[in-house]
Amino acid sequence: MKTLAEIRQKYHKKLDSLDLELIIAHTIKKSREFVLSHPEYTVNKNQEAGIKNYVNRRMRSEPLAYILGHKEFFGLDFRVDKNTLIPRPETEILVEQVLQEFQKSVNSEQGTIIADIGTGSGNIIISLAKKLEETRDKRQETRFFGVDTSVKAIKIAKQNAKIHKVDNKIKFLKSNLLEQLFQNSKFKIQSKFKIQNSKLIILANLPYLSKEIYSSTPIDVKKYEPKSALLSESDGLNHYKKLFAQIKFIVTSYKLRVTSYVEFSPEQKPLLNKLIKSYFPKAKIEFQKDLAGKWRVCIVHILA
Repeated sequence: MKTLAEIRQKYHKKLDSLDLELIIAHTIKKSREFVLSHPEYTVNKNQEAGIKNYVNRRMRSEPLAYILGHKEFFGLDFRVDKNTLIPRPETEILVEQVLQEFQKSVNSEQGTIIADIGTGSGNIIISLAKKLEETRDKRQETRFFGVDTSVKAIKIAKQNAKIHKVDNKIKFLKSNLLEQLFQNSKFKIQSKFKIQNSKLIILANLPYLSKEIYSSTPIDVKKYEPKSALLSESDGLNHYKKLFAQIKFIVTSYKLRVTSYVEFSPEQKPLLNKLIKSYFPKAKIEFQKDLAGKWRVCIVHILA
């Protein structure tokens, strides 16, 4: 049997120290702090074999989040696997922007529908449901929806919702963008909810990488994360074209006020702005930068 010090010495030149420490901690079911403070701790043969397997996977560029099976987002821990994108820090701005919107209307009794399109692991909608439950005015009736085309991704999202105790607040649906939210004969968003007097908030972190951008992405992204959740035609904006067409139909049919929060790639800003104006000439459009100072989120206010 080897000690943790010996294990770290064996692999320290092959792997980033943080990755190695997290892999060891995950394998022996201890914290990273324990790994750092107990170099004398011995691992059994099964644990040593497990560490070796994980190290080899990481050396083949498999994302650490898939190896560990989880990733932190907005202060919460989320299960992830090869069927879901790995949550990224820059996406947290979507959650922050929606929370700011709610703070502005804290005294409103108006109902709100929040739909997370392309929910993946559910990290965005679950983070919002958790935070708004703590802060929102109880007079504000809010309904949460997570939508994805992948049944396997929805399964992970439901598991995460249960872990974070918001599974009774969020309805997850398999749908091509907004279709099932408004057209499903078994489930209609307007049932038991005054949709005409409500506000619809749409969050969309859809596939937005063009072929050119996708081809230059790191190997750990291109080889392991689901291509269908990353790549989009028409300069990376094909999914958003379809979404805006659906939103236009909803605004016209239900006379709803809609605010859409869209994540995009920085170089798409002028193209996205032009696309939105083609569907909603009178919409108020805002662009926000992420913590790295790159254009990342577009907020579209659409009046019925």
